[in-house]
Amino acid sequence: MFRFRTTKTNLRSSFSQVRSSRKTKIKKRIEIMREFVLFLIFYTIAKSKKLAKAISQILFLAPLAFTQTKNFITRKLIWGRGRLVRPFISFGVTCFIILVFLTGGFYQYKLVRAQTTESAFVSGVGFILPQRITATTVLPSGRVRDTELSYEVQSGDTLSSIGQEFGVTIETIRYANNITNPNSLKVGQALNIPPVSGVIHTVASGDTIDSIATKYSVASQAIADFNYLNEPFLLALGQKLIVPDAAIPVPVVIVKPTIVTSYDSSAYTNIPYAGSGKVGEGNFIWPTRNRTITQYFSWYHPAIDIAVMSPIYASDSGTVVRSGWWANGYGFAVQIDHNNGFVTTYAHMSSLYVSVGDEVGQGEEIGMMGSTGRSTGLHTHFTIQYNGRFQNPLDYL
Repeated sequence: MFRFRTTKTNLRSSFSQVRSSRKTKIKKRIEIMREFVLFLIFYTIAKSKKLAKAISQILFLAPLAFTQTKNFITRKLIWGRGRLVRPFISFGVTCFIILVFLTGGFYQYKLVRAQTTESAFVSGVGFILPQRITATTVLPSGRVRDTELSYEVQSGDTLSSIGQEFGVTIETIRYANNITNPNSLKVGQALNIPPVSGVIHTVASGDTIDSIATKYSVASQAIADFNYLNEPFLLALGQKLIVPDAAIPVPVVIVKPTIVTSYDSSAYTNIPYAGSGKVGEGNFIWPTRNRTITQYFSWYHPAIDIAVMSPIYASDSGTVVRSGWWANGYGFAVQIDHNNGFVTTYAHMSSLYVSVGDEVGQGEEIGMMGSTGRSTGLHTHFTIQYNGRFQNPLDYL
């Protein structure tokens, strides 16, 4: 009896331990599942945040990328002035063909097959009439030229009318053709007309796109865009570049040395002194804008010859005593009495701005340089006399 009770108690204890062990295992599994579910929830939330952040960045950057791409394509089309239209259209058509090729089966199956066809419209291949495909190229009417052209001057043409016809400035035409006198156009004269206002620069040794841009005060990008230059922007010797909106230099005038052998004696004597009027200070200034001397003072040439096209200025204040054509070789000339013993003379002018008796101030324009009279080139024959005797002008300037 005692042994039986002991055994029953032991069995109960063993069953209790088994149930406790099972409960512990179940609790552990539940705990593991709970931790797994919590980890999965936190992981999903974290990944969702990262995904949402990535999507927001994409949504933020997509319009910016689209805008930059659109601006890039627009710039290329504008600067290309029509040259890039055909490649752009070809690229778009190619992309469309590829898209149709990749998705054509889907649309044919889903859309075409879904439609009902009537037998009345089904014909054999014998009813197909092939049509010849022809392509024509039409240039835009407002397309900007990118090369220079030659124009023959017609009767009644002026630099202004020619500039308006071709859409360029007068200075552009003058510089391209080295025209110093805008009124010197002749019927039949051939003029080079640049495509835009600016200059046509011929590449010389040592030239770079930056040095050319600096010379004409324009942006390097403008030169590269207009002439379709690509990096590294290598230039060939003698290559012609269009420089749009360039700061146009003063046309270079090639002056031949002037050699004057003699003048009539009347050019040196019989000075009609004014006797009254403005009195000069005896301090003389250069009578021209430039100081290029082609012939110096000597016993047989009592003057200096100054070249390069320029207006003529009164070297000192005084009264005009001669203004007009001198038959002794001076051509159109002006003589000024400074009422202090000094008299100055300006010869070979093309235009006269003063008349006899006019009082002029120092530096006032009295005419325009020319090559009239006994002259072999564009220059001003400038003399200074004191009490009738010739002085070396370089001693006073």
